[in-house]
Amino acid sequence: MPASAPVPISRRRGFTTSELMVAVVIMGFVAAGIGSFLRQMSLMYYSDRARILISKDMRKFTTKLDDDAVTANYFCIYPGFSSRSVTVGSVTSDAAVADGEVGDLLVLVYTDPASTGSGTSMINRLVGYYREITNSTLNTGPVHRFDVTISPAVAASSNPMYVILNTYVTGTAASYPTIEEISQGLELNNALSTTTPALFYNRQNRSVLVSAQVSEIQAEAGTNTQTGNTYNFTVSPRG
Repeated sequence: MPASAPVPISRRRGFTTSELMVAVVIMGFVAAGIGSFLRQMSLMYYSDRARILISKDMRKFTTKLDDDAVTANYFCIYPGFSSRSVTVGSVTSDAAVADGEVGDLLVLVYTDPASTGSGTSMINRLVGYYREITNSTLNTGPVHRFDVTISPAVAASSNPMYVILNTYVTGTAASYPTIEEISQGLELNNALSTTTPALFYNRQNRSVLVSAQVSEIQAEAGTNTQTGNTYNFTVSPRG
């Protein structure tokens, strides 16, 4: 059988312009799909990493707060670090919140087991947790902690608590160590119909409800992604 004559190069069929355009469009869709998939995987990775960091920070926070609270004798909650007193006319009084009210400053009070001859409790230590609101629009900011020793101890009945606080807890809200970077208070004041949510809730003057959304910002692909988790827990001084 005679061999077929080869097709001249000039007569071989190539891709038409339309076929090339279709191929380019298809490749574009495939590339876009792969890019979107990789983007979603990246977001999931950074989100999971942020949640792990949040959980780690919260474990440290709750453990420390619980350890402090269990050895405290009682607590006071104030509206904020700088809101320790209220003045009406010429009369200044303590601004500690009542049962069912909320605030962003929790003060744990420790008294000396040894008392004076009259049986007066002597305060020898104050530990405080408070939220510094740095973004009033979002109601967010870092949580700080102070731990001050009062020596010599002062009688609990000799001065209002805000006077003792003003004497031993000085400086600005940013003066004390930060234990949590971003926190949003979620507790509402039962005594008021409208109020800004705070971090600490006074439950019957016996225990403290802590309710917050804690967030972590991760730098991802040139942008900042914020991830948050909500936490609720209760601490109770020994009394």
